[in-house]
Amino acid sequence: MGQVLDKRTAESRQYDIDCSRLLAAGETIASITSINADQGALVFGAPAINGVPITYPDGRVVAIGKVVQVLITGGVLLPSQPFLMCTVRALFATNLSPAVEATELLRLVNTPNI
Repeated sequence: MGQVLDKRTAESRQYDIDCSRLLAAGETIASITSINADQGALVFGAPAINGVPITYPDGRVVAIGKVVQVLITGGVLLPSQPFLMCTVRALFATNLSPAVEATELLRLVNTPNI
């Protein structure tokens, strides 16, 4: 798991799940089997594998084929919940393994009243 992702219930956000620490040297993501969350009624778009290296704000560069990219929309909180911690799971195959799972935490919060 990497950093905690933040998402408001009203947002549609593109997220990266960096899988580089799960993969051996020379191992890349070949296909994405599924992506889901344990709670929060999140909706996932069609996931993709990064086709170009990605440079993050902290200066870290992740090579081609090491990141699952997905659009996440929606999300539901009970009125009494200020936030909800959701576990997002991406199951994928690599050029060396038929099944690898990456997990990230996503903090779902309501859009504040203006």
